[in-house]
Amino acid sequence: MIYMIYIALFSSFLFCLSDEQIEKIKLKTEQSNYAPNFTLSSIVDRDFSKVKNTLNSIFNSINLFKKNNQKYPESINSLIDSSYILIDDYINDNWNFKIQPNYLDIIAMNKVDNVQISYNGKEDAFSFIIPNEDLMSIKETVTLDSLKGKVVLINFWATWCGPCRMEIPDFNELYKTYNDKGLEILSISISDSYQQLMKFKNAYNIFYPILYGDQKTMMKIQRDYGGIHSIPMSFLIDKKGEIIRVYPGAIIKQFDPNVYTDLILHIEDALLD
Repeated sequence: MIYMIYIALFSSFLFCLSDEQIEKIKLKTEQSNYAPNFTLSSIVDRDFSKVKNTLNSIFNSINLFKKNNQKYPESINSLIDSSYILIDDYINDNWNFKIQPNYLDIIAMNKVDNVQISYNGKEDAFSFIIPNEDLMSIKETVTLDSLKGKVVLINFWATWCGPCRMEIPDFNELYKTYNDKGLEILSISISDSYQQLMKFKNAYNIFYPILYGDQKTMMKIQRDYGGIHSIPMSFLIDKKGEIIRVYPGAIIKQFDPNVYTDLILHIEDALLD
């Protein structure tokens, strides 16, 4: 009973703060509940899906060639010339392929930056050889208004913030579960540089985009969002761009399942809306 009373009191306190934050934002935007727009630089995982699919297709083509011809192909060109595989222009322009003597491993070598991807068809496993860990990520630009039609979770954080780090596994899980259904997570660092974020990203496996900007831009965004006086703080935005929930403090399933469940319920409702 005492536990239930505690949860009720905590929830009232949480969403009282949420309402207060939204009222501050209204004063900045002069629009009811709409999230202030911003444009920031973003660090995202480099997409190797096309080349991975090509490696898988080459392995399957090798086995089909062997079955039909009672011998292995001499090279990738043998597969192409015999119409066992078609490699699209983008992959052809950017990657070279080599079949290893055991015919189980195929290597893709990027023509520009020397990234190598090895695929073992028997184990269905990929491995990377890279001259620089930074090559696993790319820089892009993200504008919030361009994400209308998606549900967006904005998370203000910093690499030096312990509770922020503790949120990462749960946010990774959310991203894997709901990204294909229309959820985007934007992790906005309030103070870190690109170099600090790259070092952090290489140490922590973060699946969702990390956003950053110069000091002047970050101060403006924090003011626009009602003042971000402590982190982490998260805002859930619906498909129309309206803020539907504010979560001051860390959202960690293990330590506060009630807040985490509230987030899940509102994400699912917003995706269905």
